[in-house]
Amino acid sequence: MTKTCASCGKTGHLVCGGCANAPAYLQDTAQTTYYCSGKCQKAHWTKHKDRCKTLQNRKILHRAARVIQDVYYIVLRRSFLHVVDKVDRVNDSTIFIHLGSAGVNNRNTRVAGVPPGSLTSNTADELAALTAHGCTNAVSIMGPSIQTMLRDLPFFIYESKTIPMNQKLWSVSVHATGEVMKYKSDAVDQHEVFILFMYTPGNLSPDLDRYALDLTHAQYGHDDETLMPWKTYVETRVISNSGQKPLGWTRERSKRLMVEHFGFDGLKLQIIAEGFGDATTAAVRERTGWRKMWKEPDEILYQRQVEQVKQHVADRLERFVTSKANEQVFKLWDSASMKTRMETAAKQARLEKLESWGHDYRGKAFGPTMEMVAARQAKERERWGTPDDERKKVERKQMNMMDGSYRK
Repeated sequence: MTKTCASCGKTGHLVCGGCANAPAYLQDTAQTTYYCSGKCQKAHWTKHKDRCKTLQNRKILHRAARVIQDVYYIVLRRSFLHVVDKVDRVNDSTIFIHLGSAGVNNRNTRVAGVPPGSLTSNTADELAALTAHGCTNAVSIMGPSIQTMLRDLPFFIYESKTIPMNQKLWSVSVHATGEVMKYKSDAVDQHEVFILFMYTPGNLSPDLDRYALDLTHAQYGHDDETLMPWKTYVETRVISNSGQKPLGWTRERSKRLMVEHFGFDGLKLQIIAEGFGDATTAAVRERTGWRKMWKEPDEILYQRQVEQVKQHVADRLERFVTSKANEQVFKLWDSASMKTRMETAAKQARLEKLESWGHDYRGKAFGPTMEMVAARQAKERERWGTPDDERKKVERKQMNMMDGSYRK
């Protein structure tokens, strides 16, 4: 490739460090800008400034997305609701997540946490199990923290509810009773994500640099795809979406639904989840100089700062869980009689599950469950259509345009 000075056209050997190595966005390949001298670079700055700042912000966003994802995993491992007996990879596209009961041996994951590798030695399967059906929780609790991390930067954050497709992995939760309730109905999956707009200097169009930030993509087997151009996400990951909703919309909706469906117990669970979110937000707000950190040119120093951020979040969550004020919140039972009832119910459920699934989770319930899951998978794939099915592409585009959120 010829390295031409952007100012005078001669051969250039100096690189604009501000926008060098910026990630591509759709057809924008973000080519490196060269100069033959510092004088030419200075002379060209008025023309290059807006483009340079756009690419710098794009670099920042990709850096931030990785840190936001790591912080969410820290929160998730500490706030994980379920007890998992086994994560069973049954084939290339399916894992069974066998849930246990906290009533057996007083297993409380929200006090003990879920250390890496404690569910399975396969990291991808463990992350899939942790994030399964957790998108609402992720969007509910992480919004304010993301807003803080990106403060003083030209990013606008929204939420969106989508109907996913093209998943590489099905994460199937098998309850402590042995039931797989989700796959007994034709209910369509819903999946919440963030939408990030990046304001581009000199251009007021919102169609440029618009991203999906998906913190629970691991449940669908999508590796390292936290951040993706919104257009690509709409065309390859979802059938339809709700368009952009204001930050906090998912949290309020979740609170209402939890109370409607589960009453006081649902409200208690929602309060605990929000507590973890508030503790995380407090941790990131205690740090200053986010913009400076994102722009740190020394990679070693930057990684050191990132580790400090993650450790601070982990410490804040530890204080939240072990606080004397929250002791009653995390108790599994409020009385000796309640403990006895929970333990008795849990042991009975365990016996029933062992009878149907066996100790190796390949008992008489395994075959019929696999058939039910396979039928649902086939139905979903038919609904998506193949990647080159033009008719399905048109249908999806029309649905997204009706939602008012499709952008070319």
